[in-house]
Amino acid sequence: MKEIQNEKTYTIGHIKPEWGDGVAQTITFIVTEDCNLRCKYCYVTHKSKGKVMSLEIAQKFIDYLLTSNEIYRSDSVILDFIGGEPLLEAKLIGQICDYFKVRAFEENLDWYWKYRINISTNGVNYTDKDVQQLIEKNRGKISIGITIDGTKEKHDLQRVFPDGSGSYNIVYENVKLWLTQFEGSTKVTFASEDLKYLKNSIIHLWNIGITDVAASVVYENVWKENDDIIFEEQLKELADYIVDNDLYNKYQCTLFAEHVGLPFIEEDLNKTSCGAGKMLALSPKGDIYPCIRYYDHSLNHRKGYIIGNVNKGIDFEKARIFLLAMYRYQCDDECLECPVARGCEFCQGFNYDEADSATNFQKVKYICKMHKARVKANNYYFAKLYHKKGIRRKGYYWKNNLLFLLNDSYVSFCSYRPRSKESKYMDKKTIMRGLEYAKNNFMRPVFVHSTQIDMKELVEYDEYEVLHRIPIEAYRENMPLDDYQIIVNCKTIDFLDEIPNQNNLFFNVEQSELGRLSEFIERMLAKSDRVNVNVQGLTELFDHNGYYLQLKRCADIIKKIYDETRILKEINVITDLLFVSSHEGCDAGENSYVFAPDGNFYICPAFYSEGMENIGNPSIGIRVKNHQLYTKKYMPLCQMCDTYQCENCKYINRLYTNEVNVSPSFQCMKAQIERKVSLQLQEMLRDRYNFAHLLEEKRCEDPINYLRKDTESIGYYKFQ
Repeated sequence: MKEIQNEKTYTIGHIKPEWGDGVAQTITFIVTEDCNLRCKYCYVTHKSKGKVMSLEIAQKFIDYLLTSNEIYRSDSVILDFIGGEPLLEAKLIGQICDYFKVRAFEENLDWYWKYRINISTNGVNYTDKDVQQLIEKNRGKISIGITIDGTKEKHDLQRVFPDGSGSYNIVYENVKLWLTQFEGSTKVTFASEDLKYLKNSIIHLWNIGITDVAASVVYENVWKENDDIIFEEQLKELADYIVDNDLYNKYQCTLFAEHVGLPFIEEDLNKTSCGAGKMLALSPKGDIYPCIRYYDHSLNHRKGYIIGNVNKGIDFEKARIFLLAMYRYQCDDECLECPVARGCEFCQGFNYDEADSATNFQKVKYICKMHKARVKANNYYFAKLYHKKGIRRKGYYWKNNLLFLLNDSYVSFCSYRPRSKESKYMDKKTIMRGLEYAKNNFMRPVFVHSTQIDMKELVEYDEYEVLHRIPIEAYRENMPLDDYQIIVNCKTIDFLDEIPNQNNLFFNVEQSELGRLSEFIERMLAKSDRVNVNVQGLTELFDHNGYYLQLKRCADIIKKIYDETRILKEINVITDLLFVSSHEGCDAGENSYVFAPDGNFYICPAFYSEGMENIGNPSIGIRVKNHQLYTKKYMPLCQMCDTYQCENCKYINRLYTNEVNVSPSFQCMKAQIERKVSLQLQEMLRDRYNFAHLLEEKRCEDPINYLRKDTESIGYYKFQ
């Protein structure tokens, strides 16, 4: 396994924390609708001269914010000034800031010192006297960002004066002064026409001293065929440049981010993409909006979304909807279930303008293909960073796995025991087809090896983050594999002395070998922090009582180790249930699929080895008939049961009940026994270890018996 460079980290890919820990209240003043540029991608599509905020309007708003008992005030505040071009009204901004500071002091509010002034400017009039006086007077409290889009060619393509001429030369000269006053940070926006300049533009900005580049693509419906391909290739070329030149810890660029491409988890669903409705925006005539994108000059199809004004205050009936503007209500099923949902941001104001009806609960999806291109490029960047520099992406996990059975004699890593059969090997061409499919469908490649690992298989693919599963007897020191998991069985357990300590070990134990389970587990926990137990050959003859006694001894071992070290060692069938609150069983056919030596996809290794029907190939994709039956939502017994650690093997289900979504009784009872021992371990460590999921005492029984409570008669079936 590659040695991880813990002393090294990356800044390109890590998002800097926001000022105020991300909870500062943002108050936006639209001081003017006028602008000295006519940027082609600008969301302010209705610029106009003469619409300038009066100081009186701003003062009324500030008084309302500082004195009203209706308004919640966060610990800190950002005074955000925008236009049009806000620095056309630099003197007005200075007067507004002065008034805020005086009134916050008079009201004895924390905001008097916990505030920040934020201005985004095109930089054209940055050297004006009024602008420089504003900066000098508020030094240490003011942040100004100048937008410069990259190379002259890229910048002048979009950021133009009313006569169509480019603004780069003027802005670049002003950037030189700006960099002596502020940290080099800018926002860059890309649209269809300028994607081809992306790599060179980001590098150019770094080279002129702008080390922090917040870059994005426009949300609007401007994308053409193959734009996603251009975007991905530009990002991959930039990734190569970053890693090859050791720049990964010297700059920032938000196009690469460690969270991009994660699936949604439950806690994500109560969040949303931006702060609309949590911030406030004031128009020049005194109307209050959820943010600037709800103001009329930013909308093309709907009227501005007003939630109040400076004379009457905020209409909280209209504002309350923004407390409910969450992913779970704004996204359709396609987005909620997307394997790479995180990082696919949107603008709520733009959504409102483009929605089929006048609603804030519909997400516009014009950038879907661009987001997916970004995810592929991010996966490429972090894979290369890991392979070349030994630096692993933080906190990332994959929703879907594609298991490559490299030959028919593969090692098992679950409850299925493979049958011996004529061995087929997966050739490199087939492997590459599978890897390409995995990349395009956002699946983590998992290579499943055999006891006789071919040296040709000991190859890393720099564009992919491959996980290798290998039998312990095939382990060799200094194997050229970056990420691997070791699988042990009763016959190979003596090889433990020949491997380094592991975070996790798989242990395959036959039903007939369970009498020594605790003995084996004790040896393995001396070598690993966690053991995943797979009971193989499970049948209706399973010895539940013997299994219970062995698990009790395993629980005692866990307690003993904890007493001596204060380290909680894990055994999946005992400890997992104490940390999870939903079913985590077999993912086959739902989030995990097999790519076999014959070049076809299968539900799982058992479905392949037992000669069952394939479900597609890389050319036509994965096509699962009645796919919903493989999902946890359609597991009827599981819906009644809280043995969340249960493996619920789809193959065992199919073999014994003829249905993939109905477990046989002996598999259910095995899980019930595991729950019983989990509860006992919980009691052993009560008040000493805080488990995430606390169990309650309940009868150990087949969950199908729960049907007795709701059904008077179910024909001939006699409940046990």
